[in-house]
Amino acid sequence: MVMPKPPKDFCIDSFKYKEYLGENNWSEPQYANAITIEHCRIDRGAEYTSTTNGKQLLYNAVVFCYEGITTPLPEFKVQSILHFDNQDHVVTKVIPIYEAYSQTIYSYELEVV
Repeated sequence: MVMPKPPKDFCIDSFKYKEYLGENNWSEPQYANAITIEHCRIDRGAEYTSTTNGKQLLYNAVVFCYEGITTPLPEFKVQSILHFDNQDHVVTKVIPIYEAYSQTIYSYELEVV
């Protein structure tokens, strides 16, 4: 069973993606060269949670990338950098969404700060 996807015209956003590779000998983060990811959807809007210490930021935006629409579609990694709106954003959570009744990737949801 194939779940319907949004039309390509809905996916109007793009971003530069720098994959997190790990740390170097000085404990500094290392990243791959930036690649441009096209035909995605970026929902801008911060989400907060209340804690005993006050409000805590969960994410600044959620990025939706769809198999068969978003090009290219890498396996995204936490701590990688997305550059959009003239600003770098760090991926804090990668949520893979699978097709119903299969292990085929449907989309990724990326939470960024």
